[in-house]
Formats: sequence, structure tokens, C-alpha cells
Amino acid sequence: MAFKFSFEKLLEYQKQQEDVARRDYNESLERLESEKEKYQSIFKVQDQALDEIFFLQNRKEGAPISRLVSIGQFVEGQKRRIELQREIVINHTTIVEQKQEILHVAAKERKILEKLKEKKQLEYKTQMKKKEAKENDELVVTRHKGRL
Repeated sequence: MAFKFSFEKLLEYQKQQEDVARRDYNESLERLESEKEKYQSIFKVQDQALDEIFFLQNRKEGAPISRLVSIGQFVEGQKRRIELQREIVINHTTIVEQKQEILHVAAKERKILEKLKEKKQLEYKTQMKKKEAKENDELVVTRHKGRL
């Protein structure tokens, strides 16, 4: 008679839930990293525009006003994009934290079931050893009675 865990289906289900939660967490983490990269790239573009303004202003022959105005407007637009992207990053960070909590709960539930399975398996082995010992004792007693 082999060991059979009565909650095996539930354990399988919990493992699947944990796998789904892990996949969701990893996907949301990748999205967060992608949004952070966009955020950084917006800053880089803005810095390049500011460097260009600085270069144009320090030229000996002067800077074309129309170019300075258009770069200034671009920088203002970048500031708005930075704010929007910052909100997106904050939202994605919150999502990642939520997915991480879901993963944590799923892992905890699976571990509880695995501990229960280990405990039940240990009880089963102990019970089987007692049963074997009893059967062996009965065999020894039976053999001993047969010799008398």
C-alpha cells in the first residue's frame, strides 16, 4: 500500500496558482523596467536639447532665435512627458508590488500544503513501520510456538 496524499489535487492547484502568480509578477516587472527605460530616455533627450541650447547661446556668431524658441518648446513638452512617464512608473511600481504580494501568498499556501504532505508522509511511514514490526513480532511468536 503506497502513500496517497488526500490533498494532492489541491497541492497541484496551488503549484499552478504560484506559477501563474510568478509569471504575472515577472511580466509586470519587465513592464516596469521598460517604463523606467523610457523615463530615462526622455531625460536623455531633454538633456541633449538643453546642451544644444547651451551650445547655441555660447556661439560667437549668435543663435537663431527661432531655433532657441523651438528647442525651448520641445524642452517644455519633455517636462510634461517626464511627469506623465513618472506617473506611469509609479503605477507600474504599485502593480509590481501587488503582484509580488500575490506571489508571496501563493508560495506560502503551497508551502503549507507541502509541509502537511511531508507530515502525513512521515506519519504514514511511522505507521507502516509499526505495522511491519507487529507483523514480524507475530511471525516470530508463531514460529516460536511451532517449535514447542
